[in-house]
Amino acid sequence: MRAPRLLAAAGTAVALAACQSLSPPSAPDAPERGTVASSPTPKRVPLRTTRTALPELEAVQVRTAGDVLDRLTARLDAPACVRGSHNNLWRERYAAQPDRFAARVKRILPLLDYVMDEVEAADLPGEFALIPVVESWYRPDAHGAGGSGAPAGLWQMIPSTARHHGVTITPGYDGRYSPVESTQAAIAYLDSLHTEFGDWRATVMAYNAGEGRMRRALAKDARIHGERRRPGGLASHTYTYVDKLRALSCLIAQPEKQGVAFERDAVIEPLAEVTLAPGTQDLAAVAAALELESTALAALNPAYAGGRIGVSAPHVLLVPARTRLRWNGLASLPSASPPAAEAGEYIVRSGDTLSEIAQRHGLDLSQLLRWNQLSRSAVLQPGQSIKLTQ
Repeated sequence: MRAPRLLAAAGTAVALAACQSLSPPSAPDAPERGTVASSPTPKRVPLRTTRTALPELEAVQVRTAGDVLDRLTARLDAPACVRGSHNNLWRERYAAQPDRFAARVKRILPLLDYVMDEVEAADLPGEFALIPVVESWYRPDAHGAGGSGAPAGLWQMIPSTARHHGVTITPGYDGRYSPVESTQAAIAYLDSLHTEFGDWRATVMAYNAGEGRMRRALAKDARIHGERRRPGGLASHTYTYVDKLRALSCLIAQPEKQGVAFERDAVIEPLAEVTLAPGTQDLAAVAAALELESTALAALNPAYAGGRIGVSAPHVLLVPARTRLRWNGLASLPSASPPAAEAGEYIVRSGDTLSEIAQRHGLDLSQLLRWNQLSRSAVLQPGQSIKLTQ
């Protein structure tokens, strides 16, 4: 995902007019044999800003792999399979080993199911739920090359893009690695792009290249060539982005074309969000209260460095939906007891930062630094004593 361009009022009308060519193209994709015509696009509804409350255990329905795949297929642009060398190339690359491809899809289904909830709530095309496959194969902890400025998370956002769309990035917490925060930001961004560009292909091209670049390409292409499905002048990887999503859509909707056989009866456990009580400090305590493996909970919520939940980090986790009945007791989970300390001192725990320690004890950071003869860039070590008074 590229860094977004600020919306420019000038030129928007031209871009909107140009992008209309993407919905009724002069040279439509040709369906393969056995495909069906597209059904009318349902009326779009506003994106919800908050998710519904986590259902009680009794209301958590057992879902199968087939349920999730069918939900996704129902929202794909028809026909899902089209002729073309690029489409064939990426189908063959993704499913070169059909059994391996089916196994990878099976592993990501709980997160895909979660993202589909958001896609359906925003009434967006199903192709958008396949973007994290292209970006990261649905790995919440995925990190691209390039150091601190590299893309990260399911949606592979770079830091500037993430912050621009409201994702929290603070010491000890990076919301790009949160399936909850990153998905909310990505879906909101895709919703705004889809509202402007109207077609899923134009939308994902703008998502990949930046909406400003897409507007300019559409405006220029409309002046030179008239109506075209794909405007010229964009990077090759932006066009490939559409090809990959097309290929994945075909593999999901008609896997038999590539010799793929999904285990449709496999049970998939839905995921849901929970809000932690103020003062909850680490994932291990949450996992114990929910009777989950701490490594499993950490794998779903890698945004918290070292499993520590800082006071400035969002207190929202992604958990298996079946844990709802145990969650009522966790709402009042006390903070984990700090290590033994003398009066007026604090013993550093893994993941602590100076700013969090100061905030937690109602102190000014500069005072804390002065009392402990530390710089703002000081690296804390677990077990280290920090003075809380002069």
